[in-house]
Amino acid sequence: MVKKHFFVKLSLEVIAIIIGISVSFWLNELSIKNKNKAQRQRVLNNLLIEVQDIEKYCNERISIWSQDIKIYNNLLEEDLNITPIKNEATSKRRVEYNLIYYRDFAPPMNRYKSLLNTGDLKYLKSENIKEKLTRLHDINFSKIISTVEYEKSLKGQIISLLTLEYPSVFLKANNPQIIFDDYLYHLHQIIKKDKRLKSDLIVQMSYFKTRLSSLKFYQMSLEELKDELRRNLGLN
Repeated sequence: MVKKHFFVKLSLEVIAIIIGISVSFWLNELSIKNKNKAQRQRVLNNLLIEVQDIEKYCNERISIWSQDIKIYNNLLEEDLNITPIKNEATSKRRVEYNLIYYRDFAPPMNRYKSLLNTGDLKYLKSENIKEKLTRLHDINFSKIISTVEYEKSLKGQIISLLTLEYPSVFLKANNPQIIFDDYLYHLHQIIKKDKRLKSDLIVQMSYFKTRLSSLKFYQMSLEELKDELRRNLGLN
């Protein structure tokens, strides 16, 4: 009888220990699950904020890059029409910038890079989001950057040609006595008579157009990512 009582007591203690371990394990799992959920919400919110920032940046780029194309289009025309250029550029500096500087593409990506470096992207459950992030930040981003690099190399040729053969372009641009209209006529005449310069500018304009086209694909990927993030956050 004593043995039976001892075994019953022992069995109850073992059951209590097992239940205690199970409850502790369940509570720990629940804590981890809640923590992961909170982290996932944080990651999704950070990505959505950054997507909205990138949207604003892209809209600004589209506006500026479109202006660049319109300015070049008019400068490359056989007969110069100043009015359309002045609708896009308000100063000689703006036109000169087109000639000698390249437009970089650096959308705000610090949040994404930080999540990538810390490994916090692991909290994302959606493979769809991961795939869209890769398409946006790797594939479509690289296409735009490649056109920027091509443009950068061509800029060197254009600057070299202008400084050696037509320094007056820069001198007139920096001379406050030369009005905008006269500067445009002078530049147009140089482009018109120099086939090498004109061909370089035509090639550069093709880079402008390719870059703008690539940016529109980038924006499409951005919109898809935004929709998926909002869906996962329950905002749609």
